[in-house]
Amino acid sequence: MIDYEKQLYDKQRVAQYFGRAADSYVNNDRLQRGIAEHLIRRLRPLSGATQCVLDVGCGPAHHHSALKQFADYYVGIDLAPAMLQKAKSEDVQPKSLIVADMENLPLAAASVDILFSNLAMQWGNDLAALLAEWDRVLAPAGQIAASTVLAGSLQPLGDCFAALDGRPHTNQWPDFARFAAQVQTLPWQVQCEQHHIVQEFPSVEAMLRELKGVGANYTARATVGLLSRTRYKKLQEALEEHRNSKGMLELNWVIGTIHGVKPIEESEI
Repeated sequence: MIDYEKQLYDKQRVAQYFGRAADSYVNNDRLQRGIAEHLIRRLRPLSGATQCVLDVGCGPAHHHSALKQFADYYVGIDLAPAMLQKAKSEDVQPKSLIVADMENLPLAAASVDILFSNLAMQWGNDLAALLAEWDRVLAPAGQIAASTVLAGSLQPLGDCFAALDGRPHTNQWPDFARFAAQVQTLPWQVQCEQHHIVQEFPSVEAMLRELKGVGANYTARATVGLLSRTRYKKLQEALEEHRNSKGMLELNWVIGTIHGVKPIEESEI
């Protein structure tokens, strides 16, 4: 596997890519839905005063109804305004939707009782700073349930793409050990888990269409334009060698999840 130095994401471009996918997202998000359901099953009902659940990188807020069961108030944050426009069709109150960067949340300290984030963390430029910001807004005894893409994902597509021109066509993500070590620097009582997920596609076209359909075709590299017909044919030929016993093309994902709580400090008891 070719190794490349991680480049920073241009957040404006990230927003543009996901904005273009706003209309197609819900028809192509089977990976996202499956992981979200796993995370939601880990949440527990809250008790006490008015509670708030924050959905970081909410996209079209497909999981608004499920998350709202755990708290009095739902707040969805996303970088792409077009995604939040789409979220309004999920009966989410406009005042509950905020255009913002997850690395700089426009929320008060300790104002969130549940922080939920599904496959958004990988779009951060600084994992340590991102986690510190999430810790800032999460209230003591608050729950966190989050997921991210890890190294080893988008294979064999990534390697087949890179073999065409020696350039990275996937983003660079931390491996599970590095991800878990970073999470464990925070005073959270959480579990970090690694999940290997294999998606199957009948064709390269279907695979690329689904990735583009959720906005996941953005990479932190200079735009090199559309695939030429010749290069696309070479990509098809390379991937044909990876068909499984069922005749399907596989796309491998390595997903990291966090679930648990932020403990109450003794001074707060």
